[in-house]
Amino acid sequence: MKKLIPEHGGNIYGEDIELDFSANLSPLGMPEGIKKAVANSSDGWEKYPDPFCTQLREGIAARLGVYGASAENIICGNGAADLIYRIVYALRPRKAVIAVPCFCEYEKALKEVGCTIEYYYLRDTHAFALDEGILEKITPDIDMLLLASPNNPTGQLTDPILLENICKKCFDNKLYFLCDECFIGFTDSVGVLNMMNKYVISLRAFTKIFSMAGLRLGYALFGDKTAAQAVLRTGQFWSVSAPAQAAGAAALDQDEYLKITRELINTEREYLEAQLGLMGIKCYPSQANFLLIKCALPLDKLLLKEKILIRNCSNFAGLGAGYFRVAVRTHEENKRLTEALRRVLNG
Repeated sequence: MKKLIPEHGGNIYGEDIELDFSANLSPLGMPEGIKKAVANSSDGWEKYPDPFCTQLREGIAARLGVYGASAENIICGNGAADLIYRIVYALRPRKAVIAVPCFCEYEKALKEVGCTIEYYYLRDTHAFALDEGILEKITPDIDMLLLASPNNPTGQLTDPILLENICKKCFDNKLYFLCDECFIGFTDSVGVLNMMNKYVISLRAFTKIFSMAGLRLGYALFGDKTAAQAVLRTGQFWSVSAPAQAAGAAALDQDEYLKITRELINTEREYLEAQLGLMGIKCYPSQANFLLIKCALPLDKLLLKEKILIRNCSNFAGLGAGYFRVAVRTHEENKRLTEALRRVLNG
């Protein structure tokens, strides 16, 4: 059988891997409370799951109630990627703008509905930070703008003033703004939650911050209930499994876990930046649980010999050869990575 080439991180299958730095998940692993909730839900697995995720949506709405969120404005899905496709299929943009480099599923989803795509290229010379030039792309002939904050693979948060101006201009020009905030949990930012209007959609995931990649769970908060209901009618009927719904409900009570994770990420990201800098590897500023780095050597191939997997970013639009993404893990894991890097760079 021909070996399939992965387009994302986390593809440890078929490789001899001891440390996976290619997937951007919480280094603390899934909280015990979530594991117990999943196990305790097993008695109900012989039944179909709630197709509307009623309890989970109400729980999320209660958590976001300070921002005026209601269950009717929230749609859950089989991971955030599932929701990207469902949103695009429901709203059917004819022309969209994406800032690159970014998560490749935006482009794939848009192309599947025949949407014309305009690219706004983030610049290496500006550390791939989103700038005010994006506002010029928000015009009446555009149907949808897709951005991420923090962005993947750069880790950059969008400046809050710029983010607010984007939301306002999308409202004025009547185009949907899909803001991918799947990594927002690793920061102290509230993102677009206090900037919502009828055209803003906040996309979020339990997958990353709670290390639930195998369970698959995400949700989207819509400023417009009509748009939310349109998305609800897309995709498969039972899009979220019973164990995933149980995990999501349990995750809503993991405040202490979130606090500890954020503190760990901030500390260890600084450690990695310092160590990589000492080796002459360029690190771009990040507020997320990963770093975009640049090196002329094929670091991914060299580290495979050390049984370590990192993300080669050459297939990201706007990047190319020499860019890699490295997750921020525990101190012991980060130390093993830096030791391995010194060996391959000096070898």
